[in-house]
Amino acid sequence: MIIDSHAHYSVFQYKNQFPFVDGKDGVLFRNHGAKKELFARMKEENIAFFIEPSVRFENLENQLSLASEYPSFIRSAVGVHPKYCLYAPWEERETIRRFAEEHHAIAIGETGLDYSIELTDEEKETQKNWFSYQLSIARELRLPLILHIRDADEAALEILNREKFPFGGVVHCFGGDLQTAKAYIALGFTLGIGGRLLQKEKDSALLKKTVQGLPLSSVLVETDAPYVPPDLSAVEASDKQKQKMRNSSLILPNVIQEIARLKDLDVSAVETSVFENTLRVFHL
Repeated sequence: MIIDSHAHYSVFQYKNQFPFVDGKDGVLFRNHGAKKELFARMKEENIAFFIEPSVRFENLENQLSLASEYPSFIRSAVGVHPKYCLYAPWEERETIRRFAEEHHAIAIGETGLDYSIELTDEEKETQKNWFSYQLSIARELRLPLILHIRDADEAALEILNREKFPFGGVVHCFGGDLQTAKAYIALGFTLGIGGRLLQKEKDSALLKKTVQGLPLSSVLVETDAPYVPPDLSAVEASDKQKQKMRNSSLILPNVIQEIARLKDLDVSAVETSVFENTLRVFHL
């Protein structure tokens, strides 16, 4: 069984009918359908459920409505993404706590720091304030964090070291080196590994080297669907069709196979370990 620890199926890219990345016996291919068909395929491929973090207040209703429609298949996290917090009214910050409590969120997030875009010092401070605030909510509610950290590991680790957050969580879409990974692990966090591991060598080489050195107990798998797709060069479709394909949790067997290959482990052992890691991290 597999849990997608990070996916966004309530976003507009999955409205009505859409093309998506499918997979069977290690082979990726193009499929087409609505959420109902996609979720049915995920269940066929032993995806037990997925965790959907929020990114902004405007999508919370859609996210939680979808979760109520598929209560056994979706777990929700509530938070404000570091890019979107730049536009979120500070006076509405209590919305996070309210929705987390009312809808039994299993984590706070995604939250963190994102310095991949050009930011003023004031905007960086805004991100830090929202990060610290959401960290305080997670502490009060005794929930793990789903972290979005991009080009900001030094600043994020400084905050996490200062706060001594005791409930851990996952650094989503991790792509850094082993030293950085170990710094997060030392603070009680796991690493979310997804489609980047299946991308072309120039984009995946560093992560592959990191995964080889990671303890398996610190690994979760994720997709960030519809984002962060794998290399689709072998998929039978035109370039235009590939560009329109949404990522999906159906790539996760391939991610697990690649982790097993890199660590010279049995695939079933990796699948079982990652599944148990996810249950542990999110107290499920």
